[in-house]
Amino acid sequence: MSMLPRCRRTAGQPVEGSYSTVSESEWNIILILKKGGIAEIHVESWAPGDYDNRSTVKTEGRWRLEENSITVEYNGIKDRLIFEPELSLSVLGYKGGAPGLIQRGPFPKDSILRDYPLWKLPHTFTRGRDDRARAA
Repeated sequence: MSMLPRCRRTAGQPVEGSYSTVSESEWNIILILKKGGIAEIHVESWAPGDYDNRSTVKTEGRWRLEENSITVEYNGIKDRLIFEPELSLSVLGYKGGAPGLIQRGPFPKDSILRDYPLWKLPHTFTRGRDDRARAA
């Protein structure tokens, strides 16, 4: 029997990994769920047309999985996200869905993640339209 840690799963899919917003503006949020319950939130921003010189603010925290609900805690804030194996892509103008996280219901006032949809990276649905989408 292996003593190696196994990926936490919901809806039959591993939840560890990187999740990102998709924005047409000069900002992006990336949530990284690491093994051992370690979470990182990266908020990127850049001047128009200057993505390669973006700045990143990193916030560290913890995460845990309960069924299909993921709680991310950082700076005294608790965000409760739902894992959806087919999070709708309609807000991006695409049909169908892709694995992702979304905060349902009220979110904390100082939440970084707010109610932004976060799709698991890499964003295969943006290939050919958005070269910036990539794993963190």
